[in-house]
Order: sequence, then structure tokens, then C-alpha cells
Amino acid sequence: MATKKKAAKKATRKPAKKKAAKKKVAKKKVAAKSAARKPARKAAKKARRTTHRSASGKKLYAKRDAKGRFKDIQTYARAHAADLRKKSKAEADKAGKTVKKAAKKAAGKATKAVKKGAAQTRKGVSAARRSAKTAIRKTAVSVRKATTKVERMAEKAVSGTATAVTSAAKAVDEAVTQAGSKLD
Repeated sequence: MATKKKAAKKATRKPAKKKAAKKKVAKKKVAAKSAARKPARKAAKKARRTTHRSASGKKLYAKRDAKGRFKDIQTYARAHAADLRKKSKAEADKAGKTVKKAAKKAAGKATKAVKKGAAQTRKGVSAARRSAKTAIRKTAVSVRKATTKVERMAEKAVSGTATAVTSAAKAVDEAVTQAGSKLD
């Protein structure tokens, strides 16, 4: 009887080849699902440093590679100073932005100063023009006054000379007539 049961079970069993094929398909499905969940590429681990102390008590940095193996041992003071000298990308970007902002501000101030200077120069030039015009007018007026004064003085001198000449001519005529009357 036992053999009949075994034979019946064997008959109900599926062939071994079909089972293996189904297992392969199931494994592929699981692999595809896990691949879909995972990111395409894992980022490489960073090299890290850990601190410890030497036998004398000095603080040290143990530099490790990506796998965690010791690569180099540095003194903390030197490594820390080197770290402080370096700027991170964020700090460099921030410093660059600050420099750009300061340069823009300085350029704006310079432009303002130039415009202000130009306006002052224009004002100075126009004031100089005005003062020159008034000086020319004043000079012209004083020249006119001086020439009229000179003309008046010349006219007076001429008229004075003319009167002196006519009076001298009269005096000569009188002297001649008196001399003629004495001679006769």
C-alpha cells in the first residue's frame, strides 16, 4: 500500500524541470524588484579620519581610506591647521558672493561720485562763465567810461587849445595894430 501512495504522489508531482524553470523566473522577479528599489549607483565612501592619542599623549589623526584601513597618521595640530587654511566650497562661494557684492557696491559709489563730480564741474563751469560774462560787461563799461573820459579831456584840451590859439591870434593882431599905429 505504501508503494501505491508513493506512486500516486509521484503522479501528482510536477516534473523537476518545470519546477527549476519556475524558481528561476521567481528569482528574476525578486531581483528586478530589488533593483527597482535600489539607486542606480552607490556613492563611494569617503576617506575618514579618527582621532586618538600617542603613547606620549599627543593628539593624532588616523587617516583612513574608503575601506576603513589606516592610510596615514598625522599630528592633530598640523592637520587641524591645514584644515583651517583650506576653505570649503560653501565658504568659497559665500566669500565670492561677498566680494562681488562689495565690488558692485564700490562700483555704484564710484559711479555716483563721478556723476556728482561731473555735476559739480558743470556747475563750476557755468559759474565761471557767468563770472567771466559779468567781468567782461564790467570791463566793457569801465572801458567805455574811460574812453568817454579821455574823449572829454581831449575835447577840453582841444577847445582849450583852440581858445588859447584864437586869443593868442587876437593878441598878435592887437599887437600888430598897435605897432602899426605907433609907426604911422
